[in-house]
Amino acid sequence: MKNLIFRVALQVLVVIFIFPLIDASLKVKGEIQNSIILVLVFIVANFIARKLIVIFTLGIGAVVYYITLGIAGLVLNAVILIGIAKFFPDILNTPSFVSAFLGGICLAVANYLGSNED
Repeated sequence: MKNLIFRVALQVLVVIFIFPLIDASLKVKGEIQNSIILVLVFIVANFIARKLIVIFTLGIGAVVYYITLGIAGLVLNAVILIGIAKFFPDILNTPSFVSAFLGGICLAVANYLGSNED
């Protein structure tokens, strides 16, 4: 449980401090609660999307993920960020696919670092 809280906190810090460095328009509007909501929605949407891809492609989706060296997962992160921006327009502004892709990379790195804290 501590690991999950640490990972969420690390991703919230990425959303608050790193997203505006990627693109001035890529930012969360409002208070820190919006950043926490964004990260939690991102985690849940990412989990559901990855599981659905594996189920609907009968496991071939996992093979494609490894063949593309994870780039397919990063594209999925960008698509999820764009979807969150469309679904919650008053929380997140995503100006382009490139900024969403770079934001997805930053969130993936934060998740990786958070999972390997010990």
